[in-house]
Amino acid sequence: MLRTVSVVIPAYNAAKTIQDAIATARAQTHRPNEIIVIDDASSDDTLDRIAEVAGPDLVLIRNARNAGGAATRNRGIQQARFDVIAFLDADDLWAPQKLAVQLDCINRHHGDAFCFSAVNSTNEYAERRVVPRRGPHAKEPLADFMLKAGNVVQTSSIAVPRHLLGGCRFTESLRRFQDIDFVLQLDAARLQALYIDEPLVEWRNVGNPKRVSANCDPSLMRAFLERHGQHLSLAQRLGLEVRSFSPPPGMLGSIRWFGRVLLSVAAGALAIPNAISLLLKHSLGVRHFGALRNRLGVRS
Repeated sequence: MLRTVSVVIPAYNAAKTIQDAIATARAQTHRPNEIIVIDDASSDDTLDRIAEVAGPDLVLIRNARNAGGAATRNRGIQQARFDVIAFLDADDLWAPQKLAVQLDCINRHHGDAFCFSAVNSTNEYAERRVVPRRGPHAKEPLADFMLKAGNVVQTSSIAVPRHLLGGCRFTESLRRFQDIDFVLQLDAARLQALYIDEPLVEWRNVGNPKRVSANCDPSLMRAFLERHGQHLSLAQRLGLEVRSFSPPPGMLGSIRWFGRVLLSVAAGALAIPNAISLLLKHSLGVRHFGALRNRLGVRS
């Protein structure tokens, strides 16, 4: 029976949100045994804000130099001492019952598994939504669930028994798709993904252009495919590509991207309505497409 929890919170220039993140971990109905905050060489007042809420449950680790989110989370994993590791980004919040629900889910499952949940988020059109709308179907590969079907396994929703992590770590050489890479590692380690359809996380700051997920450098895709490309189907690769990257500049880039969208539909990675939405979004621009959605009453 798994009962104890280590929370891992990476923080970089998180002065405005770090106290809220720590508070939301402490407010759990099943309170964690330790909250590990790893400061990634912040240049703002993050350390001062952490000191203001210090306590016996709070473990502070400081990176001597900025190492990135993957290395920072890995330091937290290495430091963790308790049964289950739950990840929490410094700008996200948990529902009070989050850990209790996930511990119960993991303990009721007979077999090696990790748990993730739906999350509340705000999309780029300022629309509130719950994602993902479903969990993996029976026998559906997680690569299909995430890449082909475009569902998110959000990092702050993940809880995993520490003894099952083995060699699974966040890949420090990747500058994007670290979350997908980590989940694919858990899947390769034969951990079953247990989904809770209750939104247990408030995923904040979605759409911030400074987030890693907003970086559209194509070299980031190449780095991910160097690790996983040989195991991915065409539909999985296309689904990730068209959802993650805007059309390259220039006429040829736009034509090529348009062709990839059509190929994604043919491969089953995009439904026709989703393909139309993508094409309109990149043709009209986010602001004008958002206005069109509002006029038509469209909601995600």
